[in-house]
Amino acid sequence: MRTSAVSISLSFSVVLLMLLVMPSTIYAASEPVCTYRNSEDETIFLKYLPLLKRGQDYVDFGQDGKCLKRAICTDTFKILVEDCAQHKINCANKDRFTGVFPACCLKCP
Repeated sequence: MRTSAVSISLSFSVVLLMLLVMPSTIYAASEPVCTYRNSEDETIFLKYLPLLKRGQDYVDFGQDGKCLKRAICTDTFKILVEDCAQHKINCANKDRFTGVFPACCLKCP
């Protein structure tokens, strides 16, 4: 009788300890991410890469193949959104810009 009471008490203690430890393990393993809702109403998840000191970016393309906006994850895990209208780009100076954005904001012949 005494052995079964000790066994039940020990089992209860082990289960309780596991429940206390498990949530902290789950939270420690998850990384914070930035979220952006694109023009098609999809949620896009972006990460900030601390070793590179750079956030991932996402270029949001419209139906016509031109891009609309670019979303960048910052070090504070906020989304910085750049709009095509913020950039003074035209077909003559398009080659001065590196990367996909903002050159994708317009279609040139």
